Amino acid sequence: MNKPYYHLYFGKAGHLFVMSEFLLRGWNVAIPEVDEGDDIFVVKHEEGRLMRIQVKTSQAKLQKENFTATFSISTRQLDDATKDDIFYIFLVRYKDKWQLPLIISRYDLFERLISIRGNKSIENQTIRLSFKDRSVFLKDIDLTQYQNNFTDFES
Repeated sequence: MNKPYYHLYFGKAGHLFVMSEFLLRGWNVAIPEVDEGDDIFVVKHEEGRLMRIQVKTSQAKLQKENFTATFSISTRQLDDATKDDIFYIFLVRYKDKWQLPLIISRYDLFERLISIRGNKSIENQTIRLSFKDRSVFLKDIDLTQYQNNFTDFES
């Protein structure tokens, strides 16, 4: 595959993986025609529920006793308190396998990041997740509870 375009294929593969997980859970999925920060809409028609999803994909890097994954998220989207219904799904590929997705609301992510954020005026916030055993950390913040956390998407 042409390396300059690999990230496009990789990101789309992550979106499709996430979409298939929602389909298996009884949600309809749609990709917006215009990307204004929402990658996927998931809909539960019989309940009249629509949820907005932002998918972030990363290829893991092996460290000494763990692996890490780096993501870039829009500071503007993260800081926008009117967008509490956006869920971030961080998807990591490690050893040719997708790991359990980390599913966290914009509000929860904002609250977890507030103590470690740097310059708020920058356009994108870079975060690095560390995976060790079955735990996930953002610096010293334990995010393990968000692994495969489809709780907000259950009936």
